[in-house]
Order: sequence, then structure tokens, then C-alpha cells
Amino acid sequence: MADEVAATLAALPHPAAAASVPDAAAAEAMGDVVAPGQAVSVPGVQPVRVVDQAFGPQSSENIPGVEDLHAELRAYNDALLAGMTLDESEAAARQHRATAAELGMLPLDGLNETASLPHRIAFLNDLYEEVQAGVPLRACLAATTSADVWGVRRELLPWLQYHTELGAARFYLLYDGQDVEAVRLLALVRHVTLIHIHPPFASAAQQAKFEAYARSAGDVATQQWGGQPGNFELMVKQGYGEHEALRLAKADGMHWLLHLDPDELLHPGGPAFSLPAVLARQPPHVPALRFMNYEGQPEAGDLTNRIEQVTLFRVHKHFITPEAHYWRQKYKLGDSAAFLTLYANGKSAVRVDAPGVRHLGPHFFLGDSSPRWATPANPTGAWREAVGDDSVVLHYAYSYERDVAAKAHRSCPDSYLEAARRGDRAKVKECFVIDFDADAYMAAAAGPAAARDFFLSRMVLSEGARVRCSKPGMQFGQQGWCTLSNIDRFKFLMEKVGLYHRVHGPQALLRQHERRIQERMRNEREQRWLVTNDKTASRDGSSSGTV
Repeated sequence: MADEVAATLAALPHPAAAASVPDAAAAEAMGDVVAPGQAVSVPGVQPVRVVDQAFGPQSSENIPGVEDLHAELRAYNDALLAGMTLDESEAAARQHRATAAELGMLPLDGLNETASLPHRIAFLNDLYEEVQAGVPLRACLAATTSADVWGVRRELLPWLQYHTELGAARFYLLYDGQDVEAVRLLALVRHVTLIHIHPPFASAAQQAKFEAYARSAGDVATQQWGGQPGNFELMVKQGYGEHEALRLAKADGMHWLLHLDPDELLHPGGPAFSLPAVLARQPPHVPALRFMNYEGQPEAGDLTNRIEQVTLFRVHKHFITPEAHYWRQKYKLGDSAAFLTLYANGKSAVRVDAPGVRHLGPHFFLGDSSPRWATPANPTGAWREAVGDDSVVLHYAYSYERDVAAKAHRSCPDSYLEAARRGDRAKVKECFVIDFDADAYMAAAAGPAAARDFFLSRMVLSEGARVRCSKPGMQFGQQGWCTLSNIDRFKFLMEKVGLYHRVHGPQALLRQHERRIQERMRNEREQRWLVTNDKTASRDGSSSGTV
């Protein structure tokens, strides 16, 4: 079969040959001199745009179909501008508050009960044994969480199930919460190791170790963020979690460590859909591998299960074509300053045995130069991470309205909440690395209605969602509001141009898990019913035989 495919491919005309001048008549039609960028028409050949020697190849807009796409996008944008308003409240009133039921997006698992937790943990433990059999490369994950029991049910268990299915051999979770039952439940998962920093879970020695780390003058990230509140304090804890995870991973015989947050999933490239398979493909001179990130795009305001219900993602610029950048700047929801609202620097996996390996914040790792990393292009063996082109981190940022509301309760000390209510954004920004998080905090501090409006305007892509826009002739810097109409067609155009991408893998995988869990629970109920009936029948038989 492979030979047949190779022969078929060899028989096809080379693209360059198809675009070449076929004969002398065509050459004469082209003329002696063709200006760079000029579209040339040759009989029997699709018009081809000549390469501009100064600026490289022209965009792909003249490729059949692509030209039509950009023409439709221009027409769509012109229609938006025709309806532009300078009044944000008028634009806000145009947005339809779509529901999951209306869009046919109801989840299989509503994440609305905790009674099934023992069954789910038992399934996870069995899944681990099932997947790990025969996996030679041992990959592990590190994360920081403050989950209570509901957080275990809604956030951590789906995250653990998904990455266990992908082949993760161990999870190192720094626990930053106070829920005794959550800790008990997580301790039941065979391949989870908890890292404690607070009483009542941490010993005096463990507390002292973390406090010494937090005061450390030798760590670049700690120097930068130590002593600051909010996101900065969280990143110090994440750094300690990574530090301890590296130490524990080495002792446990792990090969690679990936740091993710519980609202992030790795989507591996390749047919195996496997984290170890992706890492095993890396050449021995690659010490670390960075995965760029997509950002989840909610399409309704009442979602309850982000992994099942968020399947549309905003694409990182690493993956888009040059001409798509033009549209990327135009379609940032609400008052967002960036197309990806949170971060755009990805997350990294690292070899745990790399010389001098250490974390460099929550996104990167760093290590020493080594002969292991030397290549003809890198003769000194300097630390150079690779960037993955077929695997991405799926970031489910702000999938729920409650994600915005929670900002006011868990992000910053009370003094910052008071500053937010006074409208002192400069003070609030001291607590946050990212502007979007600070904006969400300001909205949450203003109350439930403001949090809801913020979530809908900045995160939900529904009919009438608004974007900043400006018409030709407006003063420099002046902008109005345009509302997205025919939203299904808009989504199609954004996918076609490469700015959005549908990803169904996590949804399909967790729905498969949910069916297996529900089947296990039904079988257990049936077994209990049979045992109860047998006991009842036995008692009845004994009673009928007595005198």
C-alpha cells in the first residue's frame, strides 16, 4: 500500500511545475518584465502572484477560495461599521443572552452532585492501572489547587481523568486550601501526591520549608514576586509546587514534568492522542518542550461543564497565517485589549533529569548548558527549548459567570476590594499580573449584575456581541462599538481564516468516561438490589419452613 501511495504521489505534477510558464507563447504574454506583486494571467493556469523579492511571498489571498473568504470578511466588516454606535449601552442591549439549551449544548455530566465521588475515584484508579500498563515513558503533571469538595468534583476529577487517559503517570498537587474532606478524597487517588504548605495538613517542617522558599533570595521568580499579594503570591506558591514536583518526580523515576493549571488541558498531536507519545518524539538534545495555548470561547452564558460545553477556541498567533493577523486585531470581544485575554506564552514540559533544571515562573523551565544538548547548530550545548507545532494547551479561562464573581472573594486582601469599590484600578492592579484579571476583579467588586455584564460582554460569543471599531474619517484614537450579527456565519468565517478552532477531543473523551462511570454505578445498584432480594427471599423461606 505504501508503494502504491508513493507512486501516485510521484505521478502528480509538482506545484511549481503547474505554476510555471508552459510555452513560449505564454512567456511572450507575460512580457519581458513583471513587477513584483503583479498578478499574471496565463492561459490554462490559475492567476499567480509573483514573489516580491523585498518582502517575500505575497499573502495567500489569491488562492482559490481564500480570496472569496477575505472578500466576505471585508463585506461583513463593512456591514458591522454601518451599524456602529458610539453608545456602549446601546451596543450592549443588542447582545442576545444565548443559553446552552438553545444551542443544543447540554452536558452529559451536569457536575451538580457529590454523592458519586467514591465511584468516580474508584473509576480513576482503575483507569490509571488500565492506561499505564506497558507505557515506557513516565510523564507527570504539577498543579496548584485550593479546591473544596465541589472543586474536586467539578474541576480536579475531570482534569485528572483526562490527563490519566492521556498517559500521565503521576500528579503532584500543591494544596493551598483548607477543606479536610477534599484532602481526604484526593489522598484516595493512587497516582496523586499532595504537597502541603499550610496547617492543619502541613507539618511544622513542611511549613518551614515553604516559608524559607518564599523568603529565598536565590530564586529569580521569588525575588520578583515575593511579598506581593494576589497573583504574585499565587505564582510563588506555584513555583514552590514546581520545585517540589521536580524533586519528587526524580525520586519516583519520572522522565518528564509538565506544569498546568486545573483550568488547562493538554491536547496532544499525533494519532496516539498521548502525552508520553508526544514527549517520546523529542530528540535527545531537546531539554524542554513548550506547548502554545488556545483560549476557550464560551458561546452561552449559563454553562455548567466547561470541558463538555466549550469546544470553540481562540487560536494562538503561532498557528495563524500572516493575513489572519489583520482580522485578529479587529475581533477582540468587548473592551479586551488582546485577542487572547489571559496569557500567550504557553506552558512547558521538561526532562526531570536535566542538569540544573529549575522552574522559571509558571510557564517555563531553565537548566544548565550541557553536552547533552549540543548539536551542530548549538555546539556549546546551551539550554534551548523546542516549541510544539501539533500539540496545544487548551485554556478554559472564565468559562462561567461564577469565575468572575469568585475574583472578589479569593484573589486579593480585603483592602483591595475596598479600593475596587472606590474605582481605584491602579491600586487593584498591584494585585494582578494581567489586566483582564484586574478588570474582572473590578467588575466582581461592583456586584453580581456587573460581574454578569462583564462576563457576557468580554467572554461570551453570542448574537450581538460587541467589539471596538472605527470608521474611516474618525479622529485618531476615536472608536465606537460594532455588534456581531449572523453569529453562526461569523464563527464559520473565523474558523475558516484560522482565528478560531473547534476541538472536540476532550469533550468526547470525558463523555466516554461518564458513560462508563454511570454504567458502573448502575451495575453496583443492581448488585445491591440482587443481594437485598436474595436476603429477603432467604428470610421468607426460613419463615415459611418453621412450625
